[in-house]
Amino acid sequence: MSVSSPAALLSLVLCAGSGATAQPQLPDCEAFPSRLELPTEPTGKVQQVCISPELSTTLRFDSWLVPGSLELQEHERFEDVAPGKRSFNILPPADLQPGERFKVAVRFADGAAPTSATFELVGHPALGARQVDVYRHKRTVEDYQKELQEEREKSQRLGQELERMRLEQGPGGITGLIVSGSIVVGDQSTKAESIARSVSLPASNALVTDKAISYRFTTRAEGVVRVAVAVELTNPGTLPWMVKGAVLMGKNQEVKPLKLIWQLSPIPPNTEQQGLVIVETELTAREARGPFTLKLWDESGKRVVTLGNVTFP
Repeated sequence: MSVSSPAALLSLVLCAGSGATAQPQLPDCEAFPSRLELPTEPTGKVQQVCISPELSTTLRFDSWLVPGSLELQEHERFEDVAPGKRSFNILPPADLQPGERFKVAVRFADGAAPTSATFELVGHPALGARQVDVYRHKRTVEDYQKELQEEREKSQRLGQELERMRLEQGPGGITGLIVSGSIVVGDQSTKAESIARSVSLPASNALVTDKAISYRFTTRAEGVVRVAVAVELTNPGTLPWMVKGAVLMGKNQEVKPLKLIWQLSPIPPNTEQQGLVIVETELTAREARGPFTLKLWDESGKRVVTLGNVTFP
């Protein structure tokens, strides 16, 4: 597929709303909780924690650790490993592969059960955990009530988002934007700019970035803008490439959830045929100032495309 102008790409972005659906991002990592409880008696099950290249991850415990007891498989590969009195922090290697696994173990200082804990660190292109709280002792009723309230609030937000998305599943094109209230009369509601020359592209990218255009849509929600990035790619590999997941990462690698990930069909290998991938989300006007890093990956999680220094007009 070849798209030669910002107007043509904008047309595809607008039409995507009528036939595109959001694709899930590696649900295994998304489902991993940020709180873990250790059973008193061994169960043989090892808790998993997602990690990502060069993204710092901290495991924090409610008990003191034995000094020097941290054992990390292939310790020498990690860029940094910092044990603490009740926590440890790791910085995974830049060449971490999706699905790659490492065992890590600690021992507790008080001798009570369980006397130690073992975890499995699992590589992911972008959705590594920033912090995981590990509870060894029984939590109080207040702890459970706080967690229950947080889950209720999360469910409420998800319900509101689903309802908003349901209402947006109306007609496509300009009509769809009018129905959803995304076009503001009398304002430059839609802006677009080519960012192909300003983005940074790692040599490790699995596909070649031919064009990249960023968009900003003014919405009626105060202080909220809708942004999108449309990327044209060619595939020098030996297998077709289809986007499976994507993230937009802000400063300090803070992940911004995407509302839409769209690709019409797989990009064929070893041809000059281009494929278009569009991602879209909502940000506050302050957040939209950027810059951002956009990461796209396929089903395997191993063929990744990264665009650094993404900005919006």
